This record gives sequence, structure tokens and C-alpha cells, in this order.
Amino acid sequence: MGSLGGDLSSNHINPAGLGFYKSSEFLFTPTFLSNSNKFNYLGKASSSTDSRGNFGTVGMVFADGRKKNNWTSSAFSITFTQIADYNNRMRFSGRNNFSSFSEKYLEELVNDQADTLSALDNYIFGSSLAFRTYLVDTTADATGAVNGYQSLVPISTGVNQVYDAQTSGSYNELAFGWGGNVEDKLYMGASFIMPMINYNRSTTYSEVDATNNPNNQFGGFVFNENFSSRGWGIGAKFGVIYKPQSFLRVGFSLQTPQLISFRDKVSADMTTNTESYAGTQSASSYDLNNGYPGLREYTIATPTKATFSGSYFFASPGKPTKPLGFISADIEWVNYAGTRFSSNDFDEESANYYDDLNNTMKSTYKNNLNIKIGSEIKLTSNWMARAGTAYYGSPYKNEFADENGNALVTPSRFILSGGIGYRTNKYFIDFTISSAANRDAVVPYRLIDKPSPIAVQNSNAVLFNIGYGIRF
Repeated sequence: MGSLGGDLSSNHINPAGLGFYKSSEFLFTPTFLSNSNKFNYLGKASSSTDSRGNFGTVGMVFADGRKKNNWTSSAFSITFTQIADYNNRMRFSGRNNFSSFSEKYLEELVNDQADTLSALDNYIFGSSLAFRTYLVDTTADATGAVNGYQSLVPISTGVNQVYDAQTSGSYNELAFGWGGNVEDKLYMGASFIMPMINYNRSTTYSEVDATNNPNNQFGGFVFNENFSSRGWGIGAKFGVIYKPQSFLRVGFSLQTPQLISFRDKVSADMTTNTESYAGTQSASSYDLNNGYPGLREYTIATPTKATFSGSYFFASPGKPTKPLGFISADIEWVNYAGTRFSSNDFDEESANYYDDLNNTMKSTYKNNLNIKIGSEIKLTSNWMARAGTAYYGSPYKNEFADENGNALVTPSRFILSGGIGYRTNKYFIDFTISSAANRDAVVPYRLIDKPSPIAVQNSNAVLFNIGYGIRF
């Protein structure tokens, strides 16, 4: 859509497209999304699904088609659109005799050289829960003095691991845009963006002794975490479209970094069965945090994005002056490595934490190109058919690999879409279906001293939407 214009989605892609409007318009686009996920974790296949209805884009454009000096027309638009839908279910399981979730707590306590008082109270949402339920306990020397920590999980004989996460929410944008055109040749536009994010995740992770041995001092544990994030911010998009010939359009748009302020809440609890060692014990972060969830406030500067676009309009040989359809393409450049975090607290400890996080972002992510191409053809004077595809490459510098260094997956996203539309001078209706195939990886826990386990994810998201618009 970067060089086509004449559509309300231009407000969120290339606002110069608003300059094509010469009459006002209202648009409403309800959507229905179905997600299906397949995982391969430690050689075991698992699957999960989730479906949800929502609305995609709603908004209005107010256009002035009266020519004023060199300005042929101008338009102002207000739109609200959904950028991402977070409703999903990810569940997988497998038997592991190489590592355990408990080891991340063991590593934290050992690397921090934490004493027992710190282990009890300073790691509210993780290590302290493990220590209080005896999933991780102390070791002692010959004199009985504490000299370290140990995990009670019998890793060598194996544990059955289950990861289950339910996510919900969405990433939306409210945009106020302006576009105008000069002599139907040069189109310019700008939009002021207000991103709004609502994200929730409930995660249950468990490990159970694979041997069912009642005398090895480990029956299993269950860890539950509830996380929510709310964010809002500001940003801007600028664009131009130039039409050197009636059949050719080229466009460029730039999305500035959006500054989004987030407020996160987290709570966790753990129940561990150590059989004859300490029986079944439970602990909750609420008990360690005066009955409140953990709270963190910070700001993210999102990546800069530039889009280069081109459209070619073709005509029927019998009617060379009447367009029959078009082919259009976009190339997006996204500076993923430029994502930056900053603290809202302005203290040295927080500043150091976010400096480390930003260095991690630079070492983990890279700049990337995304490619989109689509076409539309008129079936009759009122009916049109369209189809498109898009490819999003991996934003990561390194591929996900197993404990032997063998590549498991290169993340990517491939989209196919098709639709049909009916238009008159007063109204239009469009039906679209798109299928997005994703390859990615889920890491249930991360370790420092040994490779982290990886679940290879192959998912497919099918999106249906119906757009209804009225011109006035």
C-alpha cells in the first residue's frame, strides 16, 4: 500500500496516500483470527489453537477536492487500527535429561554469591520461591557450614517438562493524518501516531520425575506466572508519492521511533514436592511483596522503519486509457537493532540495567528487509479481485541452535492473501482472507552454563476481514 494511496490504511503506512482522496469516506473492518501452533520440543510433537474476533480498522477521512492554487486536493483522517493481535495459546512438552528449569535459579544464586537470607527474600519472582519450596537448597561442608546451593531435580534420570502459556491483548494505533497533492503528480502526507498496547500472559511450567521413584526426593514442581503490560506513546510517519506517468507511482515513507511508556505487573507462585526431603511446599510472590504484584515502569524507543514502494497500472489492449488493474510492491527496512529501553526512575542502578539490556539488543538483533507484493484486477466495472504475498525475514543475528551447535530454526514469516471487492460511487464492501505461516522458536528457560532448551515452532494464523465503507 506504500505507493497506491486512496485507502484509509495509508494513515498507518504512507500518509501521502491520503492526498488521493477528493471526497470523504467512512470505513469499518471487523476481523476474525484463528491461530494454530505446532511445536517440536526434545523430539516430541505438540499442538495448540486459539481463535478470536476483533476489529481491524475503523476511521474517517474528510477530503476537500477543490483546487486551491497548485494544491489539487487535501484530506484529514482519523483512524484506529490493530497492528498486532496477541491472542494465542502455546503448549508443548517433552522429556529432558540434560537440563532443568531449576538450574536457572541455581545459577542465579551461585553467580550472585547470595547468602541464605538473600536467597529467602531478594528474588521474589523466582529464586526465592525455589529456595523456600526446597526445589533449590543449600549444600554443606564436613563441618556443617553452608558452602553452596544444589538443585533437587534428578536431571540424569530425566524429568517430564510441560510449558503452557496463554496470551491475550493487542497492539493498536490511533492516527491523525493529513495528505495533499500537487497537480495530481506529487502527493505528500504526515500522520501523528498514538500506539496503545495491552498484553497479558499466564504461564504454567511444570517438571515431574520421569522415573516415578518415590525415594529420590523429587516428585515434581509447578511454577505459575501472571504477567501484564500496558503501554501508550507517540510517534510520527511521513511520506511522499510521485506519479511521473499515469500508469506509474513511486513512494517513500519513514516511520520515526515511537516512544512508548510501559507499566508491567508480575506475580508468581510455586509448589514443589520433594517427597521425604521436605514434603510438599508452596510459596507466592504476594507473600514476599506485601500482597502486591511486582511493578516496573520504563520507556521503549521502537525501531525506525523506511518503506520504498512502486505501483504499475496496466490497461486492457482494447481500452488503453482505462486501467484494468495494477501490480504493487513494498520493500521495508527495519532497524530492529536500534530498539532502545530506558528507565522512568532515573537512578543509577536502573540506568545500568537498561544499558546492559540495550547492549543485549544490539548483539541479538539486526537490521532487516521485508518484501511485499500484490495485484488487483477488475472483473467488471464494480467487481475486483486481488491477491498478495509478503515475506518477513529473521530479525536475529544468530540462528537458534541445539546443545551441539546445530541450527534448529531460522525464524521467518510468509503471508498469502486474497480477496474480492464490490464498489459503487457511494459505498464498497471487501472480503479478504490471509494466511500467515510463521517459523520461530520458544525458549522455556535460559541458562548460562549450558545451552538452553528450544521448542521449534511452526504456526499458521488465518485472518478473515470484511471491510465496509461509505463515501459522502
